[in-house]
Amino acid sequence: MGRKLRGFVAGCLALGATAGVAETLPVSGVYPAGNDAAASLGSIAVEPFGGVDGQQFAITLADKLRGVTIDGEPYLRIVPASASGEVDAVLQGTAGAEASRRDSGTREESVCVERDEDRDCIRREKHKIPCWDQVVRLDAAVRLVGIDGELLYAFDRADEQAQRFCEGDDRPSAEGLVRQLATRYADGLRADLAPVQLFEQVRVMETRKGLSQDDGRAFREAVRLTKDDPEAACAAWSAIEARNPENAAILFNLGLCAESHGELYEAYDYYRGVLAGGEDVGYARQGLGRIERRWRANAQLESQRRP
Repeated sequence: MGRKLRGFVAGCLALGATAGVAETLPVSGVYPAGNDAAASLGSIAVEPFGGVDGQQFAITLADKLRGVTIDGEPYLRIVPASASGEVDAVLQGTAGAEASRRDSGTREESVCVERDEDRDCIRREKHKIPCWDQVVRLDAAVRLVGIDGELLYAFDRADEQAQRFCEGDDRPSAEGLVRQLATRYADGLRADLAPVQLFEQVRVMETRKGLSQDDGRAFREAVRLTKDDPEAACAAWSAIEARNPENAAILFNLGLCAESHGELYEAYDYYRGVLAGGEDVGYARQGLGRIERRWRANAQLESQRRP
């Protein structure tokens, strides 16, 4: 783990100790992009996208990718296709939207049907008024192509976004619905093309099943300490471990302690120990999944840094 990421982990541990979040431990790390080839790139040129809505989509996507940071530093260099200098790949695409209106039943409203001489309503009735859905469908295709012409990644999507309105309401903006869809697509592309750095609060296991009365009290105190002093909580569970080497809750919580400190191999062994016991395996499987994803992300980071 790099020095900057260690600093990030230490800061998150400190945050976990002061944020007053009970019964959890802080876990921070980098998780992988969906596409390994894309994640290894250092720079991407964005060509002008085709289609009526292509340029708006291209801008939204480029902004998402430009905003990716790891340890506070930009992960990718995003440049226009016209920029000079060598790049690793080119992003091409097209996007076009179609708007339509379809019936959406009715809405019941109270309508004034009689007024007095002062124009105050003195009798109201329930009336049904017609309603519609403003529907936008956005078709988008994106291709990430290496400088040697190899297709590295392909994205094809066609979804709809709808907003209901009724007689007398302002009709929803088709442009606004297009922007919502473009942002949704760009979020998916961002997840596929670049890793993400996350900070989470992960729940500890609280069951004292199988522990002696004294160890149970010490375990409960350790759970309480997670709110203000996670380091002390981890030390307390470690002290209990020797007398309870196969207890699922202790093994899991010590695995979570190790994961919080970035000791992924140690955490992995603890989580596997929980699975070997056959109890409370859901928490441990989630932990194993997080670590396996972090190992994949580490490989992506190393691949990107490799000359």
